[in-house]
Amino acid sequence: MSAEWFFKLKEFDSLGKMRIGHLKAIKEQEERLSKLNIKRQEQLDEVNTLKSELLSVQQSYFEIEKKMNTAEEQASRLSEIGGDQTKITHFKREAGEFENSLFTLLDRTEAIQVALEDKKTFLAGLEKTFRDIETEVNQEVQEKQKEVSQTDLRMKLIQEELPPQFKETLERTLKKNLAVGSFTRIDNGSCYFCRYKISRTDESEIDMQKMLKLCPQCSRIFLPYGS
Repeated sequence: MSAEWFFKLKEFDSLGKMRIGHLKAIKEQEERLSKLNIKRQEQLDEVNTLKSELLSVQQSYFEIEKKMNTAEEQASRLSEIGGDQTKITHFKREAGEFENSLFTLLDRTEAIQVALEDKKTFLAGLEKTFRDIETEVNQEVQEKQKEVSQTDLRMKLIQEELPPQFKETLERTLKKNLAVGSFTRIDNGSCYFCRYKISRTDESEIDMQKMLKLCPQCSRIFLPYGS
């Protein structure tokens, strides 16, 4: 077998590894943006939670204020007509309790409003950061996708250049989607990947005679040393 075709296979192997590297870089960039987007969404969720709480607190304030006014009116009306002092005292005490609740709600309203302003300021900065990184990520992804396309084209051309036996063997091996690639070498008398023991005859035929052979165990194509 001609060593020329093994050089083509070695180039194909190198291109495949480059392709994996490009795809990994694309995934890392997309995950980088995804993590920031998750953080942004978390902040938006917190803002919405604060807004909901603020609405609930304001509603409670209006309801308690109405109850306080009613208690004060009842105490005032009973006082005007000389009503039961016990009832007057009860309504005044009830009005006072409502008033204390209103002060508590006012404090909470103020705290929520401060928290909302802080969140809005933080989100504004986060949005700017997100847009800047999004632009950066999109550029990087586009460049890597272009490199992947170029790599795919070169790998396709190599497959078309191979003689029938090499081409068919490569296509069958690629269909198996083997992890870390479709190629291996002999390392200390064994397959580099699966450590299957290779006979000296096979080793000589692969490395010296440049014969096309597959690992009997993992089915990867042996690349001779020097190819």
